[in-house]
Amino acid sequence: MWNKWHTYALTSIIVLSAVCPRGNPQEVSAQQTEQPYEIARDESEVLKQQLNQMEESFAKQQEQLKQIAELATQQQEQIQILRNRIDTMNSQSTTQTEEIHSTLAKKEDVKQIVEDYLSTKEAREKMGLGMPGLTAEYTPNGEKYALGIKSPDGNFSLDFGAMMQFRCTYKDRDEDFNESDLIDINVRRARVYFGGNIYNKIINYYVAADADKFNFGLRDFYVYFTPFEELNAKIGYFVVPFNRQRMTSSSKLLLQDRSIASEEFDQDRDTGFDIYGKPFDGHIEYHAAVFQGAGEKFSGIDNTNNELMYVLSARYNPFGKYDCYDETDVKYSDKIKATIGAAVAFNAKDRDKKLMNTNTIVEVVDFGVKYRGFSWSNEYYMRTENPEDNCGSIDSNGFYTQAGYFVIAKKLEIAARYSMLDPNNDVSNDLQKEYDVGINYYFRAHRSKIQADIGHFVTNGEDEDKRENRIRLQYQIIF
Repeated sequence: MWNKWHTYALTSIIVLSAVCPRGNPQEVSAQQTEQPYEIARDESEVLKQQLNQMEESFAKQQEQLKQIAELATQQQEQIQILRNRIDTMNSQSTTQTEEIHSTLAKKEDVKQIVEDYLSTKEAREKMGLGMPGLTAEYTPNGEKYALGIKSPDGNFSLDFGAMMQFRCTYKDRDEDFNESDLIDINVRRARVYFGGNIYNKIINYYVAADADKFNFGLRDFYVYFTPFEELNAKIGYFVVPFNRQRMTSSSKLLLQDRSIASEEFDQDRDTGFDIYGKPFDGHIEYHAAVFQGAGEKFSGIDNTNNELMYVLSARYNPFGKYDCYDETDVKYSDKIKATIGAAVAFNAKDRDKKLMNTNTIVEVVDFGVKYRGFSWSNEYYMRTENPEDNCGSIDSNGFYTQAGYFVIAKKLEIAARYSMLDPNNDVSNDLQKEYDVGINYYFRAHRSKIQADIGHFVTNGEDEDKRENRIRLQYQIIF
């Protein structure tokens, strides 16, 4: 701006100096000064417009700032309200927590008072509880029991269980011997049992009752002492520890019943005393027992001939403990297991009957293997009966061999057995033979399973052999 005005003034002086000698200086001067004033006036208008725009913009900014300030004030008020609510809620929560803790503490105090009282002799006498603090257990996957109670220190326990076998049988009998076919549905075995320990962990007891074919009676009742793995004792009425198949529970048989050879030579149950153990980490098993020798039907009466039955048995398990009393490998052994054993019974019974005035000796040797679902069992029996009147001895022998294999591990098993019995070696036409094949399906191991088998039986005769075919289907449940 200053440069423009400076140029205009300098130009005016030069023009005035040039025209004054000609006698017209005032007119020229007026014309030269009019133009700068007009330019200045235009520029002033522009500046005024800019000023007005800036003032309007400033006024708008002031209004916006006012609105922002009002909004900030409102937000501050809302923040304060939220803080007040949070403080109130925290205060209430703290109060409620304290009340809950106080209530729980009171409940614990009451519970402790009740427990202290129930543990007193006075409470036990009033309530009839001689042993407080018993706990109940449900063991649906156990091998034998399903329900039990025990004391906290383990010095008392009582376990309950039951087993039932429902069977359908069809027999195709030999018409040449005037025998007709038979179809039958019955309860093959129905048993209830309980056992446990008493006073300490060493003294144990077991009682079993059966209603097989609807004939009810006690089956086992004994007490056994287990201070060491190597040395134990049993007294009462129980299975004679002679042959392995007879000592195996009927719930754990490969086929539905035992072989014809085992039924002939086993010593069943009797009243007696047994010392037994499994030393050397289960590689050895032994029994030394003495029994009345009266048999199941005559136990409880006097021993008429004053002779007792003595049983000795020994077993060697080369690969460690062997589950001798389960004929299957439902547990699916990852390592090979084997067992070999032998036993002898003096003054033995003949089909669970005591032989009067006869010295009887029965012997058995057995061998078994299990590996990855495969099981193989064998037993060979020998018996000699010597009458005291020297009328001549009777020698008998028999055996069985059977095998099973799980085609589906722990579920589907196939089985087969062959058994032979010679009741009297001096008689040529009295051999008995058994052929069996079967299939088993395990729903819950031995606790729930179904078994089916087909058997063929031959009894030699002087003129012709007697034959019989048999088909059976059985369902077993343990609970």
